[in-house]
Amino acid sequence: MLLAYILGSVPVGYLVGRLHGTDVRDHGSGNIGTTNVLRLFGTKWAIAVLLTDVGKGYLACALAGWMGVAPEYVALAGVAAIAGHNWSLFLGFAGGKGAATTAGAFLYLTPIALAIGLSVAGLFWLVTRYMSLGVILGVFAGALWANLFSTYPTPHSLATLVAFIWILLRHRSNIGRLLRGEERRLGRRENYRESDGNGG
Repeated sequence: MLLAYILGSVPVGYLVGRLHGTDVRDHGSGNIGTTNVLRLFGTKWAIAVLLTDVGKGYLACALAGWMGVAPEYVALAGVAAIAGHNWSLFLGFAGGKGAATTAGAFLYLTPIALAIGLSVAGLFWLVTRYMSLGVILGVFAGALWANLFSTYPTPHSLATLVAFIWILLRHRSNIGRLLRGEERRLGRRENYRESDGNGG
């Protein structure tokens, strides 16, 4: 679990910002995740962040599975990786919102739930262009299916509930902006030298 937490703590989006000579936390939404990197630096860098953040969640679970530990420890490894991303050891226990790393953990623990969640998220992204809303509803749908209808080990399903609760907590500001009609829609790239850091 400690190794999984350290793996999850690697702040890939922050490191991409440093490669560009800036701190992503000072621009756009202030988040270190894929959406903010997309707005600041474009598609290529956003895909790199997305894949590596997904990889953190998947690799943590895969390493635990490779070690042959019980299902509850494999699930805890996924939870620890998500916690590392959200509260990174390398960023003073601050971090991202955990969507991509959660997807990586789901990919190993409950892959069908991930497919359901991505389908729901994708639908809402297409209709509303609100990334945060799609993430919240997608993780909810995946966790709901995993706990009500799946045959995955119980610890794996319960881990999806923990992930959903953390998604809600990490998206509190987004939920507030959605309720006020102030949430930014996906589609406009920011110039990080001009961004004032107050975006969605």
